[in-house]
Amino acid sequence: MSQESIWPLVRDTPVPKGGVHIWWLRQAGFVIKSPGGYMVAIDAYLTNSVMTSYNVPRGYPAPLSPEESEFDAILATHPHDDHIDPEAVLPFSKHKKTKFIGPFSVIKIARAGGFYGDRGIILNRGETTEIGDIKIEAVFARHMFEPEPTPDAISYIITVGKWRIYHSGDTEYDARIVDDTEGKVDISLICINGVTGNMDTKEAGFLAWRQGCKVAVPMHWGLWPAETDAESGATLDLNEFVETYKALQPDGEVWIPVIGKPLEMI
Repeated sequence: MSQESIWPLVRDTPVPKGGVHIWWLRQAGFVIKSPGGYMVAIDAYLTNSVMTSYNVPRGYPAPLSPEESEFDAILATHPHDDHIDPEAVLPFSKHKKTKFIGPFSVIKIARAGGFYGDRGIILNRGETTEIGDIKIEAVFARHMFEPEPTPDAISYIITVGKWRIYHSGDTEYDARIVDDTEGKVDISLICINGVTGNMDTKEAGFLAWRQGCKVAVPMHWGLWPAETDAESGATLDLNEFVETYKALQPDGEVWIPVIGKPLEMI
């Protein structure tokens, strides 16, 4: 299983002043790049570690590797393997400028994998940090499904200039998410798969509307072959998400992510 790496494209593509570029890495993984050239990766699952831990193979190759990718920061929303990717932590740590950001449960794993001292930044709900011209704020998430509840899971609002980008990570719908994000989001990267403690397509469309975003982006789909099984219960109908969101927000836009083609906001 192989694919030509998009890392040279991500690394070398300039972002115009006032803009932001967002690349999808499959599943819940994204790269955000600023006009200052700073790059952060969020929930980047780039190996086959879930095959090791749960015997679930990825359905598509990773679009880049942790060995080659020199990000300014890696963000994880919670410590599940498809969001922190334990096999990627050590190769990420070899890039000396890279920091790791997340709740304590994430940073504990990152420090064990080489992100010592101030290279691991603990972020809890309501707290912020900055990476160059990128501001990162932790907001509420609820991801307490059994058998692996994650009580300190977070979502993010990432601000690049005038653009405010919400990344849900894994979360169920909760009014506290609305409290933290309503009127504060321009681009919503939002989970839709509806199983293992996540919003389904309709809940995600409703939340994107409540947030008042300009562009809604469905994520947490398109990686696991097992999710396409009719018995999985996963809600992967992108049209259902689009229809729900557009019924509530007719002038809103939906971006369906494609590998190698960034969302370019200017």
